[in-house]
Amino acid sequence: MVTQNEEKYYTDIDSLGRFIIRFPVLNTHNVFIDWGRTTICSTVEPGETYFLYVDYNERKRFFMGDKARALNELVSYEELREYIDYDEGKEMSNLDYLHKTQEITRHKSEYREKILREHPLLSNKYRYYTENQIRYGAAYGLMQRRFSVDRNKQEQLEKGFMAYVDSAFYPNPVQPYTLLRDYSSFMRDYTGYIDDILPPSNPNVNLTPQELERIYSEFDAKGKIKLTQEEKNALRNFCVYQDKVNELQASKADSLEVIAYTEKLKPIIETVQQLVNKDNLLTNYVQEQLAKNSANRKLSIIDSLQMDTNLREILKTQYYYEMLQNRHNELPHTLIEQYKKEVSNPSLQVYILSQQQKYEKLSNKTIEHPESLMPNEPLAEITDGEQLFRKIIEPYKGKVIYLDVWGTWCGPCKNMMQYAKASKKLFAGKDVIFLYLCNHSSDKSWKNIIKEYGLASKSAVHYNLPDQQQDAIEKYLGVHSFPTYMLIDKEGNIVNREAPRPYMSDDLLNAVYKLLEK
Repeated sequence: MVTQNEEKYYTDIDSLGRFIIRFPVLNTHNVFIDWGRTTICSTVEPGETYFLYVDYNERKRFFMGDKARALNELVSYEELREYIDYDEGKEMSNLDYLHKTQEITRHKSEYREKILREHPLLSNKYRYYTENQIRYGAAYGLMQRRFSVDRNKQEQLEKGFMAYVDSAFYPNPVQPYTLLRDYSSFMRDYTGYIDDILPPSNPNVNLTPQELERIYSEFDAKGKIKLTQEEKNALRNFCVYQDKVNELQASKADSLEVIAYTEKLKPIIETVQQLVNKDNLLTNYVQEQLAKNSANRKLSIIDSLQMDTNLREILKTQYYYEMLQNRHNELPHTLIEQYKKEVSNPSLQVYILSQQQKYEKLSNKTIEHPESLMPNEPLAEITDGEQLFRKIIEPYKGKVIYLDVWGTWCGPCKNMMQYAKASKKLFAGKDVIFLYLCNHSSDKSWKNIIKEYGLASKSAVHYNLPDQQQDAIEKYLGVHSFPTYMLIDKEGNIVNREAPRPYMSDDLLNAVYKLLEK
């Protein structure tokens, strides 16, 4: 429930079709066995041993074990297979989707009641599981509709739609929470939707002259920086002169007088600007405040919902995990201390603190082949997307370029990174360049992912351009989704705007070799 990822376990099957597999579970847990072949959806409990027998010819499946009764009932009396096709759902309005879901839920419930009447000795575990399987299968589908509304236009799901969700699914959660994957997914989307529709908060940090003076005085007091007297005077005078300019503007003073005071500000601002540019102290401070503001909003949403302490702490841990994954670097110390106050469960704490430690180590790790990280300064004056792109690929004329447009915040992008080393091995010693353009990502997150996945190499080139320049390139290239892969031939022509992804090794090999042979 914390990571929202499937945990997959594999084992070998011998010549007689036998296998043994052991895997850890925290408590009664939803499992999906041999999906796509045997395809069993069931549950397992900690400390139990189950024997599973499958006869494909006779289409027989059964379990043995001390607690195998409910598992056998689930494979013998499966739920009615009725659902809304993905493409069909896309064409529906939200209310039509709701009505269709209610209809399917009714059909499934009637089918279940029929089974229970015909087999009155079915266990309470079977009854509880199948009832909630129907409930939260519907709930998950309904809350996925949060992605059908346009947040930019402040659209919301209809009141009747959410009233049904609130009354039918939100109360009386499934126990334990891990019993059904759909319950975990439902709660993720439910809290996410509330965050979507709340009036946008202002997470920005207001850096007034007074606030700048306060921040840098605090840095100086804590020994993070040693302010010179000139810098102290500049910060103080910046506040005084800016207050005076504000007074003159408010009183509608003569414009020449305002201009005169503004001119006096220029050397002061220059000194302050040099102070700000000297290190990353202010940037790090602002990023920390932004992270705290965002976290407080999400945590307040979780606190506003009616739920027990265990579920509340799980959801908060889930959010902290998301922050770590999205940032791909350690959280500010103040946020970690806040987490410890919010979540008392030691197992949850240990997990988040281990993730924090992992990213701290990653941040201190050096990058192999640092020369593959390209500086932005030579491109600073170029604003046109096509000119930028041409300037970037200019040194690689005569080579095939495999372009990856990605972002540190993008889950699918990071999933593809695990295949990057294998892709590079395919073309070792060949005239192939792997060009990575990173979208809207902090410098630290960018470097951490490069280190984690070993993306730097002799054949790799990495850019993390300022947002405006990256936007210009993406507009020129026609990038609409992430990750985007393209192939550029030896002459610098874009020949494939939907190039094979890194895991499609055969397709990628064929596509690149065709260009190498030209």
